[in-house]
Amino acid sequence: MSRRKTGSGPGSVPGLPSGSTADDAASREPPAAESPPGSLESAGLAPEIAAIVRAGGIDRLYPPQAAAAGPVLAGRSVLLACPTASGKSLIAYLALLRAARAGRTGLYLVPLRALAHEKAEELQQFADLGFRVGVSVGDFDLPADRLEKVDILVATSEKADGLLRRKSPWLDRLGAVVADEVHLLRDPERGPTLEVCLTLLRRRNPELQIVALSATVANAAEVAAWLGAQPIESDFRPVPLRLGVYREGRITFTDLTTREVAPPGEAVPRLVRTIVSEGGQALVFVNSRRSSEQLALALVPTVARLLGPEGRGRAQRAAEELGTVSEEETEGVRRLSGLLPSGVAFHNASLTHAERQIVEHAFRDRVLKVLVATPTLAAGINLPARRVIVRDTTRYDDRLGLQAPIPALEVHQMLGRAGRPRFDPYGEALVVARTPEDEERLIDAYLAAPPEPIVSRLASEAALRMHLLALVASGAVTTAEELDGFFRTTFYGRTLPIAELREVVAAVRRFLEQHDLLVPGAFLRATRFGTLTSELYLDPLSAVALRDVVEHAPLGVGDFPILAAIAATPDLPPLFVRRADEPELHARFVDEAEELLVRPETPPLDLAFGTFLAGLKTACVLEGWIDETPIVELSERFGIGAGDLRTKVEDAEWLLFGASRIAGTFQRRLARTIDDLALRVRYGVKEELLDLVRLRGIGRVRARLLFRAGFADREALRAAPVERIAQALRSHRLAEMVVAQLTPRKAAREPAPDVRPEERVPATPRRSPRRLDEFGPEPGP
Repeated sequence: MSRRKTGSGPGSVPGLPSGSTADDAASREPPAAESPPGSLESAGLAPEIAAIVRAGGIDRLYPPQAAAAGPVLAGRSVLLACPTASGKSLIAYLALLRAARAGRTGLYLVPLRALAHEKAEELQQFADLGFRVGVSVGDFDLPADRLEKVDILVATSEKADGLLRRKSPWLDRLGAVVADEVHLLRDPERGPTLEVCLTLLRRRNPELQIVALSATVANAAEVAAWLGAQPIESDFRPVPLRLGVYREGRITFTDLTTREVAPPGEAVPRLVRTIVSEGGQALVFVNSRRSSEQLALALVPTVARLLGPEGRGRAQRAAEELGTVSEEETEGVRRLSGLLPSGVAFHNASLTHAERQIVEHAFRDRVLKVLVATPTLAAGINLPARRVIVRDTTRYDDRLGLQAPIPALEVHQMLGRAGRPRFDPYGEALVVARTPEDEERLIDAYLAAPPEPIVSRLASEAALRMHLLALVASGAVTTAEELDGFFRTTFYGRTLPIAELREVVAAVRRFLEQHDLLVPGAFLRATRFGTLTSELYLDPLSAVALRDVVEHAPLGVGDFPILAAIAATPDLPPLFVRRADEPELHARFVDEAEELLVRPETPPLDLAFGTFLAGLKTACVLEGWIDETPIVELSERFGIGAGDLRTKVEDAEWLLFGASRIAGTFQRRLARTIDDLALRVRYGVKEELLDLVRLRGIGRVRARLLFRAGFADREALRAAPVERIAQALRSHRLAEMVVAQLTPRKAAREPAPDVRPEERVPATPRRSPRRLDEFGPEPGP
C-alpha cells in the first residue's frame, strides 16, 4: 500500500507523531543497539507494526505515547488525556491491533460520522497485515455476514448500542474497545448512550481492554476508576501553544508577554491578516451558522489580496470541485462558490457531508487560508491551524431562551486546535475581548480555568426511557435487583448518589408499563410492542404516539397528516420557527386541523402550541421535499440548509419505517401507505419517479429529466438506445452507467417495487452521523 507522510494533507494520520522530514531523518544518528527510551522498539511494537509506523515518517514516540504504549501492549485498560496532536490515535490503534493479532475483534467508538471515516482511513495503513476494517455509522450498517469478516469496526455509540441490542455474535470475540472523545460522557445527547454501551460491554466481558481518549478531562482519575483503567495525563504538545486574549490591537498572552497587531481592520480581520501574511492559517470559531457565513464573506477582501497566482489557482480548482458534488444545486454550494476562490470558507451543519468534505480537504491541503466554523468542528475533526480565534464565548440556549456562556471544556477543545505539526513552529489560541472587564472575565473563565469535570447525564427521562426498555428487551436484566445492580455499575452509579437515579428509573418503568411496553410484575419482561420499539431504536414516547396514530388514522389518510405526526415526536427535533413563519403555520394548522392525527396538548406528547408549530414547519419542509421543490427554494422559504434538510429527511424516513412496522402490528392496512411515503421521503420525489430513482446515480433531478424525455420507468429505459438516454441525461457516461444496471436486473441498487422496507432498511436506523452520499450520487450498490 502507499504510505503518506503524516500531517501532510488529506489522509494524514493526526494521531501519529509528525514533523519527521527526509532531511530530519538523514541528520539523525543511527539508533543505539539498546533501543533508547521513546523508540518504537523500546515501546514493544511488533517489528511489522513498527515498520508501518516508521514508513509513515515516525521513529520515536512522544512522551504520552511512550507512557501509554507499554500498558496498552500488555493488555491493560488506559485513559489517555493529553492535548490534540500529541499522539492519542496511535495508542488506540495499538490496542486494536493487539486484539486483532490475538484473533479477537476491536471496536473504535466515535461521536461523529466524519470522524469515523477519518479513523477508518487511517487504520487502512495497517491493511498489509491482513486486518479488515469496517465502518458503521448513520444509516449505513454492515450486514451480519460482512460484519463477521471485520477485525476492527469503527462505529458511533448508537451503532454499538444496536449491536448490543441484537446480541451480535461479533461482540463475542471483542477484545478491545476505544472510546474516543470520552469527555462527551457529559453531553446530554450523546453521553447516556456512550455510558450505557461501555457499561454493558464491560459487564459482558470484565477482562475487556478499554482505551479512553480525550484532550480535556478534568477528573481523569475518576473516569479511569470507573473504567478500571490506568489514568495517563500529559500536557505535552508537539507544537508549542500560546494562549492569549486580543483586545484593541494587542494580544496579551498568559505568560504576560504581548504582541501588537497592526491596523487596519477590526479584531478578526486583523488577526487573520497577520497570521496569513506570515504563512499560517486561521481557524475562527463563532456561535451560529449565520455568523459563520457572514464573517467568512467579510474576510474575503482581507484574504484574497494575500493569495499569489498559484494560491488563487488552487483555490479556484477547489471551487470547481465543489460544483461537482451534487446533481442539484444547494445554498451551500452557491455561497461557498463565492468564497473558495479567495481562500476562505465556512463550516457548519447547513452544509451537506460532501460539501463539508471539500472544505475540510481544502483546509488540510492549505488551499484555504481561513475557515470560519461553529463549535461542532472542534468535536474531534482533525483541522488544526497556526492561529485559532474564538470570537464568541456565548451562544443561544433553547432551554433558557437567552445567550449563555459556552462551557470551558468546549472552549478548550477549540483552543486546542492551534498549532499544526510539521507546518507550524507554534500555535496561538486566542479569545477576543471588547473591554478590560471582558478581558478579565475571559482569562478567569477560560484561559486560567480547567475544563469542567465529566459528569453523567444518565438521569434523564428521555435517555432512560430508551435504555431501560432496551436492557429489558435484550434480556440484559430480568429483575428489579439486576436493574439496580446495572445502574450501580454505570458512571452515574459510581460517582453520584444513586437515590435520584432510582426515582427517575421508577417513573420511567411506570411509564413503560402503563403504555404496554413492559409487562407489569416482579419480573422485568418486554411486551411484543416493547421489543419492537427497542429493535426500531425509537424513543418509547415516539413509539406510543405512533401506535396511537396508526390505530386511529382513517382509511385514505393523506401524506401531510402522517408527516405532521412523525414531526411531532421527540425523535424528530423541530425546526426553529422564525417570526415570519408564524402566519403561514397558523393558517396551515387551521386548514388541516380536522385531518391532523396529532394535535397540541393531547397525550401522550402533550405538546405546547409553539412546539407543535415547530413540528408543523418540519412537516411542511418534508412535504415540499417529496413534491420535488428545489433544495435552494426550500432553503430560502424555510431558512433550512441542505445539511439540515438531509438530517430531517433521514430522521423522517427512519420514523416512517418505524411507523410502518408498528402499523404492521396494529393496523396492517396502513402499512403500505406509510411504506410508499417512506420511499418518497428517501428520494424526495413524487410517486411517479419511484422506479427511476432506484437506479444508482439517478437522483430526483436526473429522474425527472428521464421522465420528461418519455422514460416513465426502468422498462422504458431497457427498450431505449443508449444515445436517447444520454440525450435526456446530457451525459453519455451516465447513460452507460444506467444501461449497465438494467441488464441484468439484479444490478439495480434497489429491490423490485414489491419488496417491503423492512427488507431494505438497516437493522439500526440512523441516529447520529449522516448518510454516505448526502445529495450526490449513490456510492454504489
